[in-house]
Amino acid sequence: MKRSRDSYAFGFDRLKRWIRLCDKNKIAFFEFSHLFTQWGARHAPKIMALDNGVIIPIFGWETDARADAYRSFLSQFLPCLRSFIEEHHLEERCFFHVSDEPGINDLEAYTYAASILKEYLPGYPIIDALSSYEFYSSGAVRTPIPAEDHIDPFIENQVPDLWTYYCCGQYKVVPNRFLCMPSSKNRIIGFLFFKYGIKGFLHWGYNFWYSRNSRHPVDPFCSTDGDCGFPAGDPFVVYPGKDGPIESLRLKVFNEALQDLRACSLLASYIGKEKVMDIIEEDLDTGLSFKCYPKDPNWIIKKREKINQFIADICQ
Repeated sequence: MKRSRDSYAFGFDRLKRWIRLCDKNKIAFFEFSHLFTQWGARHAPKIMALDNGVIIPIFGWETDARADAYRSFLSQFLPCLRSFIEEHHLEERCFFHVSDEPGINDLEAYTYAASILKEYLPGYPIIDALSSYEFYSSGAVRTPIPAEDHIDPFIENQVPDLWTYYCCGQYKVVPNRFLCMPSSKNRIIGFLFFKYGIKGFLHWGYNFWYSRNSRHPVDPFCSTDGDCGFPAGDPFVVYPGKDGPIESLRLKVFNEALQDLRACSLLASYIGKEKVMDIIEEDLDTGLSFKCYPKDPNWIIKKREKINQFIADICQ
């Protein structure tokens, strides 16, 4: 990107290369970085540009989100990005973000920031991790991603195409996959996804092999917590390997949870979702929920075996 006074010229060669790489590896969807800062959408993210032959920062945490200069930048950048997306027929493959984890006190700032994306990216999905139902009910966000421990109001109000997520804060009661947790607390999420029709899942740490705030790299084999920056196991689910990423046990178990989801969905296609839920919950005193679920790993294994047997009997 080049800046000349208040005008910008954008190049998308690296984005083209990234898309080719993703296509080669059968990656279907693309997320674009948040256009406003985390925890409030009150500032611009760090953005660099070539100005008079020198690469310099032109926006950052010191830039107010409502600054005319940043609004002008977005008014030039987003139409160019949209043209690139449509030229390459990527309209159905792209997701955009406003700000990560805004709180209820940030609703006004978030609404302003979101209005800019809606203006220049009409019809494109805007998804954000946030936990206050008011962001959805006010219309500020069309696709909210509430944390598991704050998902109840979204479920109760039957928000369509609901996503969910977990990260550092979900260390009590609800499922997660920290190193200190049993695998059953990781795998149960597949049945929960099925029950509540969860359409998408967000987890930030795939291969964050750095300390908090990316101050320095760490060896994930020795430092599983980002140099004491996160709960152990939170910042990554793969390890660096000579021939590519090495899957952690936690990722393998999560994959099993997704297979549980697919098995339930397959059985539901034969007998209906309600009957599948009867099978899942038949031996539970209370219904399955994100805050109430069996802790016995054998329960999950036996339940999956029973579902498999139903499918096998039907397909004979």
